[in-house]
Amino acid sequence: MDQVLQIANGPALWLLAILIVGVVVVQAMLYLRMTLAFSNRFEILSQEERQVVYKTAAINSIGPAVAIFFVAVSLIAMVGGPVTLMRVGVIGSAIFEFVAADQGAKAVGAELGTDSYTLKAFTASVWVMTLGGMGWLLTTFFMTRSLDRAQDKLSVSNPDLIRAAGTATPIAIFLVLAANAAVDKQWFSSLAIAADDLSAILVSALCMIVLHYAGKHRTWLREWSVGLSLVAGIAAGFLVGQTLA
Repeated sequence: MDQVLQIANGPALWLLAILIVGVVVVQAMLYLRMTLAFSNRFEILSQEERQVVYKTAAINSIGPAVAIFFVAVSLIAMVGGPVTLMRVGVIGSAIFEFVAADQGAKAVGAELGTDSYTLKAFTASVWVMTLGGMGWLLTTFFMTRSLDRAQDKLSVSNPDLIRAAGTATPIAIFLVLAANAAVDKQWFSSLAIAADDLSAILVSALCMIVLHYAGKHRTWLREWSVGLSLVAGIAAGFLVGQTLA
């Protein structure tokens, strides 16, 4: 395991990781510049509205960043800092990368964090993490324009369907993610509820609802709603987990 981490944290991998993440940063800056130019051309947002957008985006990034940080720290101890930076910096889902690394190790009969985790297992983990993340990139590349054209047609023929889909889709996604986090499934023969995960989900959802309505009188609460809800959910899950341990 020590030999694996020595290579995983080597200068070659650090160089590759920095180059890949650098491409993502450059893309983000170019996209921001194009967005600001478009806004200026058509006078979409005033300077005051931009300040609100910047502040809201910065605040709402705190909660997800904290959640990713805790998982990324564990992932660094398993596959090293460069691979973690490269994968989380591009895809942004530390939990997915952890599962992918674990599945790659198991494919060659090894286990993360043990002496059985050899260079062969490390290579398998990196391959699974990379190939598993390509689905998002390929889907975005090949389907974005088609989905955009379909949305334009539906917005003319059936605008209510667009609004319904826009509302239902995130709700369905979060419900599926919440169910996967809170319910331990063994081929549907044995279902067990994880009390700590379930409490984190419920507290986060309740906090979001409360802050949404409270934000009608205090706008800043809506700006902080996502970050505060995630922190509250993490705290609730930790406390319940410690209580039941």
